[in-house]
Amino acid sequence: MNTYRLDEITKRALEGPFMDEKDFDMKLMKRTRELVREYNIRYDPKEPVCTDDSVADDVYEAAKRLLLEMGFYCQTTKRSIMFEEDEIRGALRSLPESIVLGTGKDAVPMYMRRVEDPRPPAIHAGPTGTLCTEGEVYVKTMRSFAQEDVIDSVGAGTLATIDGFKIRKGAPQEFRAARVLARWAREAISQAGRPGMHINDVAVVSPEAKLCALNPAYGLRASDGIIVSQMIELKTSFEHLSLIEHLQSYGIHIGNLMTPILGGYSGGPEGTAIVNVAEHIAGAICYSASYHYCSLTNVKNLNGTDRPGLWAISMVGQALARNSEIMSVYDCYCASGPGEEMLLLEAAAGGIAASVSGMNLMGCGSCGGKLVDHSTGLEARMLKEAGAAAAGMRRSDANGILNKILPRYEERLDISKAPKGKTFQELYDLASARPKKEWQGMYEKVVGELSDLGLELSI
Repeated sequence: MNTYRLDEITKRALEGPFMDEKDFDMKLMKRTRELVREYNIRYDPKEPVCTDDSVADDVYEAAKRLLLEMGFYCQTTKRSIMFEEDEIRGALRSLPESIVLGTGKDAVPMYMRRVEDPRPPAIHAGPTGTLCTEGEVYVKTMRSFAQEDVIDSVGAGTLATIDGFKIRKGAPQEFRAARVLARWAREAISQAGRPGMHINDVAVVSPEAKLCALNPAYGLRASDGIIVSQMIELKTSFEHLSLIEHLQSYGIHIGNLMTPILGGYSGGPEGTAIVNVAEHIAGAICYSASYHYCSLTNVKNLNGTDRPGLWAISMVGQALARNSEIMSVYDCYCASGPGEEMLLLEAAAGGIAASVSGMNLMGCGSCGGKLVDHSTGLEARMLKEAGAAAAGMRRSDANGILNKILPRYEERLDISKAPKGKTFQELYDLASARPKKEWQGMYEKVVGELSDLGLELSI
């Protein structure tokens, strides 16, 4: 993004149409439902991955109209940042077909993938916002991801405490946590023998605290990334735009994080897909993001691996893959926890649906990201291996496999019923950061079962 564009965005945030935030939410809710009806977009539970190209194109057109009519709401000024259609088209034409993650021998390409693309998806992995114990456990958890050779990038988990002190938004300890998280991530990838590996974020809440992680010597380098969030739904703030200003000058990759709530303001899977595509476009223009995290979550079950969730993310991926150069990354949030077959099946289903729909991958958020130390590298390996195995697969064939996997876990997706599994410390050897026999054996068992369904994974 050049300075002029950010100045223009700021000007529009100051001068755009004024509206109370609650009124924006209600208008978004109403207009999204109207667009779903106007374009006759219908979710079919029997088809977790939609195979009709025209539906994907309709979702994209509806999303573009929604953004043109509603704008990108700035919470700071209570005004909408408005766009013109030609402006959107021009900004999206400038996006690259590929980017490089990391540096040196550990650099890997990440491609703009298409529907049924034969190229395997890149995967950003890590605790994915899950609470982790500070210190050695955190470093070894991160190392468990970096040691998986199929994983391309690692991202930070969230600390509940730093030096035993509870972390609160905006407090001094949050700024310290940002520095320490970056240093620990560098330590983890170095221990794994991949010192140039891409690190995609430090998980602190305040945008200004993230700036403390930027340090080429022991923190995040220009070859790494920082996530800049949108607020639910289709909203930003001066805090976040100001973070963009500094990240642009530092030269680091920017990740646009969207957390659409299926069952929230955007309604069901159809409306959620429309709104999230609009959020991708807004992030491409206003955040100048290198990649975009679609962290869709069911309002009831805190996961994105149920049928409506998989359908919605598949529509987002296909709409963008067919109509833009926006690199979308499916952020896989699961209801179950490590040590459970269900988690591996959820990860496999998410990897299949996202891969055939033209997306890259991120994960896994086990137990909805709510339990401390419930995150390991093995479920992320399953996500990537399933996505790689599904690369180039026809969507109809993917549906055949998904309709065999889903019945094995979908009745247990209620967050109160889903098995919570075990902690990283229980499932991994801390000295080597390798999975214990119990968890590795379960992984191999599920790999064999998926092979019987026609999905060939590496162990």
